[in-house]
Amino acid sequence: MSPFDTLAKAPTLFDAAHIVRICEPLDMQEGVPDFDGPGCRDLPIYQVNPQHTYLWLRLTFDRSSHWQRLTPPYGVFVLGKAASRVYLNGQLLGNNGTPAADKQEVPGTMDTVFYLPEVLLKDTGNEMILELSAQHSLMELGYPLHFIGFGHYHDPRLIVQQYRGLGLTLTGAFLLGALYFFTASFGRLGHRHQKLFGAMCLIAALQLLTEMSRGLVPYTYPWHDVRLVTVTILSLLFGMSVLVYSSYKTMAGHALHWIYGSLLVTVTAVLLAPGFDSKTTAGVFFPLLVSLIQLLIVWRRQRQKARLGWFLVQLLVVITIVANQASFHEIIHFLIIAMLLMYLFVQQAKEYRLQQQQSKNDQQLIAKLEYKLAQNSQSDTPVRLEVSSAGKTLWVPVSDILYCKAAGDYVELHLIEQGEKLYSGSLKQLEDQLPNTFIRVHRSFLVNLEQVVALSGKTVSEAGGYHLQLTDGQAIPVSRRLMPTVRSSLKQESAAVLMCTQ
Repeated sequence: MSPFDTLAKAPTLFDAAHIVRICEPLDMQEGVPDFDGPGCRDLPIYQVNPQHTYLWLRLTFDRSSHWQRLTPPYGVFVLGKAASRVYLNGQLLGNNGTPAADKQEVPGTMDTVFYLPEVLLKDTGNEMILELSAQHSLMELGYPLHFIGFGHYHDPRLIVQQYRGLGLTLTGAFLLGALYFFTASFGRLGHRHQKLFGAMCLIAALQLLTEMSRGLVPYTYPWHDVRLVTVTILSLLFGMSVLVYSSYKTMAGHALHWIYGSLLVTVTAVLLAPGFDSKTTAGVFFPLLVSLIQLLIVWRRQRQKARLGWFLVQLLVVITIVANQASFHEIIHFLIIAMLLMYLFVQQAKEYRLQQQQSKNDQQLIAKLEYKLAQNSQSDTPVRLEVSSAGKTLWVPVSDILYCKAAGDYVELHLIEQGEKLYSGSLKQLEDQLPNTFIRVHRSFLVNLEQVVALSGKTVSEAGGYHLQLTDGQAIPVSRRLMPTVRSSLKQESAAVLMCTQ
């Protein structure tokens, strides 16, 4: 299918099969040829190819009912790889670049429009002549001329890019996604999957921006070849990014073999594909197809609903690619890509949340076990704390300590039925020596959790309204800042006691 059938959206008098007369001058003659000499022939308009050559093109037409669909002012649109000069009924309308038979040509912009004065039009027998050349083409395209025709005079880029607003919105969404995932990947909870998601978003944004560049920025036709190559490479990179993610999620130790093999197949398919639309399609199609095979293999082994859902979503994407090859690289391509990325993001977020919950549960279990071990150790081999009193050195079992209170350069040790003792040192030093059954509940207090009977919200001190009730009836203030830690420790202590009774 030629671009005449898919690109042109404005009313036109020339379809892809419109027969035109072309001449390729055999010498350096100047001026318009008579179109009857050697080197002249008739061709359908979509077969006109000015690449690496210099030619003249003549079209004849009548001012028929088609013109009723047009509103003045009128314009002649020439979209394609060529420098051009346009005449209507013997009058020069203008030029885009400077056509020439050699490299002296000045390349024209890819898409241009020439103002068409209505007074030049006749009811019948109109003749339009175009002088064309594309001596600076970097590569051969199958259909270098995309559209020649008439329409309401307006920016020609609107013909090739009708979904500019939606495209820019999607580009912004992809870029925000890339920024989020790359930022998250360098955080404490960073993961290589986040880097892959960031790469997918960035590649999708760059590909969409490159696709839209023809409708955003005027450029000379040699850059069109660069644009097409860039789009193809980005399409391949996106497809391989999805495959890399799929391989590590499904194939584990064999992931690299799948990635290398798929890359070889995809690159071969891209090189052998006949046109750039086909090359761009192959770049994303084959990696997604291999990923489908991986998902099917894993689902048959594990029968996981998540894998089946992923398979069905990606199958829909592949079917869409096959069914819409001609127009797939318009906005529909990126809507489908956005849908696939969104699905993968959601699934990864669910897995990440489950992993975090499992990790939290594991940490809680570890904390309970550590606390229980500390209790057992304290019971089997009571830990003693060295203190000095009245010139004597005493060893106080830590199990006899109710709580510790900072008092200048000393710490008051409040004991069960034994009054107080002074410890020479800071509360921080004492905290490092005591077992896990003691926790900091306030900047001035350490409490033995085994002596706690209640957590109350009644106002007792400057601690903000919370205090711990001990076995001897004393109330110890709890800092609001440390309240979550205290609650967690009390739960762990309770769980440890429960484990012990069981």
